[in-house]
Amino acid sequence: MIDVLKWYLFIQVLGLINLPLTWSVFQRLKSRGLYLAKPLGLLLWGFVYWWLTSLNLLASDLAGTSTVLLFLLALNLFVLWKIGPDRLLNWIKENKKLLLFSEGLFLLSFVSWAIVRAANPEIIHTEKFMEMAFINAILKSPSMPPHDPWLSGYAISYYYFGYLLAAMLIRMTNVAASVGYNLVSALWFGLTALGAYGLLWDFLARKEDLKTKNSEHESGVSHGIYLFALMAPLMMLIVSNWFGIFDVLHARGLGSATFWQGLELPALMTEPFNLSWFPNRGGWSWWQASRVIQDFRLNGSTIEIIDEFPFFTFLLSDIHPHLLGMPFVLLAIAQAFNAFQGGWESKISQFGRFFKISWLQASIGVITLGGIAFLNTWDFPFYLLLIGSAFIWRQVTQEGWKTKHVWNLLVFCLVGGVLSIAAYLPFYLSFASQAGGILPSLSYFTKGKFFLIMFGPLLVPVLGWLLYKRFKLRRWPDQRALLLTAAIVILLFVLSWGLGWLAGRFDNLDALLNGAHAAENNQAVLLGSILARLRDPWTMIILFLIIFTVFDLLLSKIAFNRAGSSEVELEVETKQLKYQGNPDTFILMLILLGGLLTIVPEFIYLRDQFGTRMNTIFKFYYQVWILWSLAGSYAVAELFKKSKKRINVVFGTLIAFVGILSLAFSLQQKTSALPAQFGTNALDYLILSIPILFLVWLLWSLIKKSYAQALAVLAMCGIATGLVYPSVELLNKTEAFMPQDGYSLDGKQDFYLYSGDEMIAAEWLSKADLGVMAEAVADTGGSYTTYNLISTFSGMPTVLGWIGHEAQWRGGYEEIGSRQADLRELYSTSSWERTKAVIDLYNIRYIVVGELERQTYAVDLLKFEENLSKVLDTTSVDIYEVKKP
Repeated sequence: MIDVLKWYLFIQVLGLINLPLTWSVFQRLKSRGLYLAKPLGLLLWGFVYWWLTSLNLLASDLAGTSTVLLFLLALNLFVLWKIGPDRLLNWIKENKKLLLFSEGLFLLSFVSWAIVRAANPEIIHTEKFMEMAFINAILKSPSMPPHDPWLSGYAISYYYFGYLLAAMLIRMTNVAASVGYNLVSALWFGLTALGAYGLLWDFLARKEDLKTKNSEHESGVSHGIYLFALMAPLMMLIVSNWFGIFDVLHARGLGSATFWQGLELPALMTEPFNLSWFPNRGGWSWWQASRVIQDFRLNGSTIEIIDEFPFFTFLLSDIHPHLLGMPFVLLAIAQAFNAFQGGWESKISQFGRFFKISWLQASIGVITLGGIAFLNTWDFPFYLLLIGSAFIWRQVTQEGWKTKHVWNLLVFCLVGGVLSIAAYLPFYLSFASQAGGILPSLSYFTKGKFFLIMFGPLLVPVLGWLLYKRFKLRRWPDQRALLLTAAIVILLFVLSWGLGWLAGRFDNLDALLNGAHAAENNQAVLLGSILARLRDPWTMIILFLIIFTVFDLLLSKIAFNRAGSSEVELEVETKQLKYQGNPDTFILMLILLGGLLTIVPEFIYLRDQFGTRMNTIFKFYYQVWILWSLAGSYAVAELFKKSKKRINVVFGTLIAFVGILSLAFSLQQKTSALPAQFGTNALDYLILSIPILFLVWLLWSLIKKSYAQALAVLAMCGIATGLVYPSVELLNKTEAFMPQDGYSLDGKQDFYLYSGDEMIAAEWLSKADLGVMAEAVADTGGSYTTYNLISTFSGMPTVLGWIGHEAQWRGGYEEIGSRQADLRELYSTSSWERTKAVIDLYNIRYIVVGELERQTYAVDLLKFEENLSKVLDTTSVDIYEVKKP
């Protein structure tokens, strides 16, 4: 575990180096962004390094990464000199409790997930080869942009900034790339837990300040906030969708066949293997939770949809862009909250008549938003809108509502978007997106049962809190809220069905649309889709109520000009202290943004090579989980704080104890079959006691007329059911933390056992001079196979790798051209002239001949033996080098 220690110490050093700048930037947060020093330092380190290597001012090596680190140190020493070392040191002393709690959580999260990864470290299946190939290619590339490891002669056409950060950490800590791969997952888990904890702490501390008028110092923060803040990392990273609870009930044989068929979850539509309280379906039992949502064509056929949530993502541990972006998304949310509190304001107008904005805040915001676009491009517009809305809301609370604020928001987003893209412009010059506009989502919509299974653990606290806030208004709903919500729905409907109708006017588009939705003609698509939605309107009803309620609550906080400016000034003056900086309003913004991200794909989706909503739902819903988990954790904390009953601790502790006991007994009997009849086993009654305890807790709250507490209990019930999946599947994925091959963080250890010669070849090439290599490509394209293992683990650019992935990254097959046929010619022909022509065409330097090459092609070795130098000779793998004259 020495590698874990090296990464922990380095990230601590990086955070410490960047603390003065972080403290200065987040001046309006109670925490001063203490928990953001690490991700902000990582972002700035990568940003400066990437720019300098892109301009060839620094080499892509250890000296380059170290030089940028020294630059960051110098910058922060300057900032420290400006703010005064004593001032920062005194603040740290006054806030040592926050420091201890947050750093303790980070250490626990990082080490815990490192242990999880060590129990199943294999870099194989799903997207892991792709990600390992990118990291090794970046480590092998002499400058930016890095070469594409699977398409020689081209740069990576993908948002690769997260892989650059991973490569920089690997290089600085001198760990093997295959170890660093798993440490990235552990580190990002820790950074995300830290960010979520700090954000909720800031929300709750600010709310307490508004009530008690406390100072900026920690002495004004109650002890309970440090514990309540743990709800955020729990809900964001551990709590999962409700598939787990249904999986357990199905495994025990509860529910009729009609019920399970009607639920339409494929893994649960057949009889369980054996009756048990611990699901034992074999194979990847944990996979199905990321596929609970299905789309249906009009003929009833299904389309698989990806609906990952953070625990599944980290359990799978593909270090894909949506995982790599999480700490920086939380950084952007913190910047939005800082702007919401007035932290972006300046006395000097920076953009003419529009804004008075701090150049420091704007610069860090641009680097963050641009970095998010480079990390996971889909997320960029969401958080640009959030920061812009938070900044403009601050103006609204000071001036009252004016139409100009709408235009100011548009200008903010336009200018901020352009600057954020410009900040990372070289990336876009070598990036080819597969996105191809928008398509109408007519027959594709999320059924209500799928939506509830997916977001249930978050919806219960969010809806409970909204209901509580709405009840406290004690007035009829604002008609403007109804009009705004209806306008959004109508606009989306007109856009979707308008695009569908327009497509029907063109023969090629009409055929495409009809085929996609399995209908006879355009009219059948448009009418049939409406009828299908009317039969299952529940998702739309839920989203309409959420958006409407949020608008209603937000409108209650705005002063409107009805009778002249003097009245506005008076009304704003009376409301300003109450609403300015109130985190309730910011939480409403998070809920609203989540609502918009879920309602938009009900009507339109982004076009890509899949032609379905799969990627749109995946990317949008993932951010909704982040937004609503923050909002839900705040809701639980606020509802419980209203009750102030010690009985909650008793019930909560008792339920947790019974839950852990039930899990232990379930695990013990998972391979044995229980009797079919419920109640014939003591474990049945033990597990039944959990909902009974919740029911008693709820009834106690209602009897005491503690309605906030009753809503909080319902929220905890929803959250508890969301803990079933991680409790079960973490044990399944890690072999109950008793892995057959022992613990290791080296993700390629199995390849040394089963593909030893290939790993020797990869190791040799990783140290060899840079040059194009050739290896076999599967006839089917090779995606999700062990083809291209050598280029993946060496980082050397190969002529062609996983074809399907390259086509996705580049939006087509144009760049791939005839490479697959040319490789077959290279290996199979007996003519040296034709072989030499392929070598010259792709400037090939190294040719691999191993088992996969022999299986895929009729390899003619003689021409290689006679004309090339054999530079590596193993039992099953040889490498030939083309010597340059």
